Amino acid sequence: MNEAVTKRFLLYFRLMLLAWILIANAIIHVTGMEYSWLIFLSNIMMFTLEGDVKDRFWTVELGGLVGLVLTVVALLSITALTPVLGGFFGFLIPLAVVLFILIILHPYAPKVLNNVGFAYLTVACIDTTALATHLPQFFITFIVGSVIFNGVCVLLMKPAKALAVKSVQKENA
Repeated sequence: MNEAVTKRFLLYFRLMLLAWILIANAIIHVTGMEYSWLIFLSNIMMFTLEGDVKDRFWTVELGGLVGLVLTVVALLSITALTPVLGGFFGFLIPLAVVLFILIILHPYAPKVLNNVGFAYLTVACIDTTALATHLPQFFITFIVGSVIFNGVCVLLMKPAKALAVKSVQKENA
């Protein structure tokens, strides 16, 4: 894309993205969907990562899922180990294992072990009671919601590009 098309594309895409975010928020508000942060965190992560947007999509979806799974594993491990090892080691050992997986093993599987997983681990631990009591809802909201929301964002790029090309061609004609 030349510079004029790129600028126009970004304008059209951002306008489409704004409209889509408002539509999604309206749907979430009307339906009373809880834990929509799971959807929007994935979107924020998708647009802050580097690289091809389709690669970012999969990195966000897989990384977020791994982060949520590791959160559950950590919480179950903490619950099981705390009575045996005490509060300090019962907490620290599972945390160390989960962080080791995310941080040290990252270079070996960056698409699934990444900062997205770390973000989901961190944010999901803010309210562990909600996570534990609504676990299926968390996973369904993340998987279905973020795939739909981010998928539409990716799909919006094609019409935004077509509009940009058409408008620049029309302007230059």
